[in-house]
Amino acid sequence: MMNQLTERMRSAGLSMSPEYLVDKFLDWLEELRGALELVEIDGLARNEARTKVLFD
Repeated sequence: MMNQLTERMRSAGLSMSPEYLVDKFLDWLEELRGALELVEIDGLARNEARTKVLFD
């Protein structure tokens, strides 16, 4: 995910105005934040499942 974001930013940076690039960067950060939240939720669910198996 981070590599894809970096590549998209690099190619976009060459063709966009600074104002548009900042807006796009903020959009990409929001997208990344959403992806990281999903990863965190998945991790918490796995830990909960492991704990349930250990104590059942």
